Amino acid sequence: MNNVVSLDDLFHKRVFRIPDYQRGYSWGNRQVREFLEDLELLGPGRFHYAGTVILHALHKSEAQRMDKGGDQYFPVAVVDGQQRLTTVVLLLDGIRRLLTETNQELSQGIGKNYIAAQAENGEPLYKLTLNSDADHFFKASVLSDNPSVEGANISSHRRLESAKNQIALYLDTNTAQEGKNGTKWLHSLYTKVATQLRFTLYQVEDEAEVGVIFEVMNDRGKPLTELEKVKNFLLHASVALRGSNNPNELERSVNEAWAEILRQLMAADLESSADEDRLLRAHWLTHYDPQPRLWQGSRSIKERFALRKHAQNKDRLLKSLRHYTEQLRQDCIAFCDAYKPNRPNTFDSFKASPNIRLEVIEWSEKLVRIGVIVPFLPLLLATRKRWPECPDKYLELLKLCEAFAFRVYRLAKLRADAGQSTLFRTGHFVRNETASYSDMIMYIKSELAERCGDTDFKKKTRAKKPDNWYEWRGLSYLLYEYEIFLASERGAVPQVTWGELRLRELKDTIEHILPQTIDDQTYWQKRFSQKMHQKYVHDLGNLTLTKHNSHYSNKPFPEKKGMLDAEHPCYARSPLYMEQALIGREHWKASSIDERRTKLLKWVRDRWAVDLGKPRRRTDVIGATFRELDLA
Repeated sequence: MNNVVSLDDLFHKRVFRIPDYQRGYSWGNRQVREFLEDLELLGPGRFHYAGTVILHALHKSEAQRMDKGGDQYFPVAVVDGQQRLTTVVLLLDGIRRLLTETNQELSQGIGKNYIAAQAENGEPLYKLTLNSDADHFFKASVLSDNPSVEGANISSHRRLESAKNQIALYLDTNTAQEGKNGTKWLHSLYTKVATQLRFTLYQVEDEAEVGVIFEVMNDRGKPLTELEKVKNFLLHASVALRGSNNPNELERSVNEAWAEILRQLMAADLESSADEDRLLRAHWLTHYDPQPRLWQGSRSIKERFALRKHAQNKDRLLKSLRHYTEQLRQDCIAFCDAYKPNRPNTFDSFKASPNIRLEVIEWSEKLVRIGVIVPFLPLLLATRKRWPECPDKYLELLKLCEAFAFRVYRLAKLRADAGQSTLFRTGHFVRNETASYSDMIMYIKSELAERCGDTDFKKKTRAKKPDNWYEWRGLSYLLYEYEIFLASERGAVPQVTWGELRLRELKDTIEHILPQTIDDQTYWQKRFSQKMHQKYVHDLGNLTLTKHNSHYSNKPFPEKKGMLDAEHPCYARSPLYMEQALIGREHWKASSIDERRTKLLKWVRDRWAVDLGKPRRRTDVIGATFRELDLA
């Protein structure tokens, strides 16, 4: 069925449901603002095309609903158009609220037709039901006249709340400007929404065919993501492979898997197309082909599972597609755990070993802080899949990956793709059970020895002369790890979280004990010539994490050091243990910086030491295995 309809026609005798396999509410301030601006420009008697809505009639088991007045409502799933429909409902609900006192009859009519009628049993019969993650919040906290105490705890909740508030501000501002004509303006706006917006309506009977329509005629103002293209391909394949032995199994599997994938990504705040692409890529490298240069997004998946290649064995293709779908769902859980380890219920499969699980979360957070996860994703996904109930193995791998990331990508300053070939292939071997756990550890250590072995590592951490560490990308991570170490020596944890530091700019979180400017400061000029100042100011021994950089400025060291009873911020009263450690010194000189640098670098050598075993050439350890597997 293909019609251009008004909103009034679209809502007539329908109740809408957003399936769980669709993403949650994603409109931000810009999209809501542009929608409201379009309405402002819409003059009397004119129409505005608001886009396409694709609906799927729900199964017969989904009973029709009747309201108290005897009107029947037919349930339909919204396959495309859910962002616009949700925003329209938010806008009409805002208009309804403002009209309650000045035009109660219209207010009630809007509520019945677009928000919620009253069912036969007296319960609300909502015209729009969101996916399961957001629906309760939508009804109880956004649409309700008496909002619940439930807070917005996932991104779709926050966007719904933000859109509601943005619309309320828009309506309040305009009605105030209209003065006595405020009610008339609201009535006019309602008329525009209900009768002057136009939608192209497609209603299909077969849900599996929706993917084809969805991809061919996407009109949402942005291209489909790779994840959406993969889902559409799988739904299309389910139609092509449908037979007496497979009525809807692949379709059901895909929809259930995508509901879980989107739920996981939303809960982890990993909803961007880049996040989705990383998931698809990591899964592909792990399970199918570890060569990143051959990855072409959804095209790689379509090509591997192309129906023309499997015409003679459709049952085998069907099995492969189900396997792909299920493995992607499982890998999504491991992917989200790796990127957002401090969420509730991460690493659930490790709960039988609670202490190790806590360590896994701790070391996963370290890898996130370094900012280099992608090279290790196939290893992490494969290990979770191969040994799902062995947290000790995963923990050992995490610690090795963290050391690799620090030494290779930060200390040696190599590009983030250095060593990726070995890491990706090793993850692929582990997932396909052509490499043992000990093989995996050996391969990683051999690559580490090649990229930043013990000789290079010691050389880089035995700096006897001052250097510019301030512009080094690993500075904040190193110093925070040192803060964790100092806290642990006192049997404590850092009083300042990594999140607090990362929310601020580098200049606000890194304190130069010897200030960057010493003009008009006799204390510093007596101890550092201009040449010495330039030489020492950005050295590692002169840098510390701080929360009070603006207070310290270029004050003399005794003032920065302060005392415990001081009223102003000072090292003595700092919540950071590394600043507190400075108060034992009477003055700050070049020798003080040299001593502190030496101490810090000795700690670095101990902290990121790795037992690499007997030195061997990387090709001796890795190359032969790769050639044997025809992957070299």
